[in-house]
Formats: sequence, C-alpha cells, structure tokens
Amino acid sequence: MYIALYTTQIPPVTDPTQEIIAIIDLSQERALELLELMNEVTRRTATSSTMFRISSFESNALMVPAYALKQAPPLNDFLILPEDFSVTDTTPIKLIHANVMPVYANWSATDPDNRFTLTTIDLNARVLKLVARGDLLAPGSTDNLSTFGESVINSELNWLH
Repeated sequence: MYIALYTTQIPPVTDPTQEIIAIIDLSQERALELLELMNEVTRRTATSSTMFRISSFESNALMVPAYALKQAPPLNDFLILPEDFSVTDTTPIKLIHANVMPVYANWSATDPDNRFTLTTIDLNARVLKLVARGDLLAPGSTDNLSTFGESVINSELNWLH
C-alpha cells in the first residue's frame, strides 16, 4: 500500500513549490515490523529514561516535490495512493529513517547537502494495525475521512500493541 505523508521542513518552506511529500510503500510485513518495534520501545522505556524511539533505515520510501503527484495529502495528513500512482519527479535525499515511538511512527530525511531536514506526520498504531491485518484502505482515504468507520486518530489506552 502506498501512503503519501505530509512533511514539514527545517528550515521552513518559503515557496509552495518547495514542498516535499514522502511516499511510503507500507506492506503488511513492514507494518507488523513497525508495531513490533513499538512494543520494543515500550518495553525498553519501562527501564530506561534515555530510550524513547528506535530509528531504522527505510528502503521502501521516496521523497517527491508536491507538484510531482496528481493528488497530495492534505495539510498535516496522509493520503492512500492508488497502486498505479506515478510521479513526475523525485527529490534527492540521503537516507530515509523510520522513527518508531511507543504509539506512532514517522519518517525523516535530509537532503544530500544538509540544507534541510524533512519529517513526516505521524502514522499511529491504529493505522499500522489496519495495514498489518490487510484491511483495505481505499485510495483517496485520509485520516480525516470516515473511511475507517471512525477517525483514525484516537487515544491509546494500552501502550503495548
């Protein structure tokens, strides 16, 4: 499943044509792996005040200028892309990292010359669970649509996933 994620840049974008979108190819296996890493972070934070996330390289991601997609995710949101989506351009990036916290994951990257840093919005454990189970998230779905029967954003009562 391809998910376009809204990103923020440091330093901030001054021109809308500079906006960059992250695209993650999130398989059921990768979603399950991220959920397992969330559990690991949760277990480790119970005994350490210095552990707050696990960061791993993300090989199934790319960064693209927002204009390179036919449809970009709304502000501070994600967008499920159709399987046959295409892009007209890519953004040169160093390595992309998946940053896994106890209840969400996001992705970050820097450009090759270290001029800016990108960070995506968070995908919470509920979305990852849906993907890991193989539930259908229809193309065009966002966190703000009622595609999931209820908002994807919810509070986590149980930190273990």
